[in-house]
Amino acid sequence: MRCVAEVLDWQWNRGEGDKVAKALTWKRLRRLAAELALPGISEAELRCGPCLLAHGELWTWWDEKEHALGLRLPPGERPFLIAASPEVFFVTKPIMRFNQVMVRPDRVSRRWVQGHLLLSWRALAPRYFKDLFPGEGPPVPKFTLT
Repeated sequence: MRCVAEVLDWQWNRGEGDKVAKALTWKRLRRLAAELALPGISEAELRCGPCLLAHGELWTWWDEKEHALGLRLPPGERPFLIAASPEVFFVTKPIMRFNQVMVRPDRVSRRWVQGHLLLSWRALAPRYFKDLFPGEGPPVPKFTLT
């Protein structure tokens, strides 16, 4: 039987064109998000660096100080990810109280990043947008502040 870390490692590093050839940068992250062709996306600037908004809410961002990708997560997923792969996922003090995680850009695949972006977009999207993209991805989680 495989352990969780082996399964996650397999998921992050398998698939056609899946492995990030070069370390992820803000420019590449924006391109990955644009390839999803999702409506309601806009660009903004945070104190820590550039970000993308989905329907006016924080969707993903690039922390220039940490040189890492920030993502919103469904409640309860962050402890699982950090426990499974602490070399990939970590938390900084500013995001400690939110359902967010920092991701080391050289340790995740393109497929994993796009999958998580789609999951977060669906969680932030108004119902009429979700109806335009039926069956895209897993069930939509509700984001809440903890």
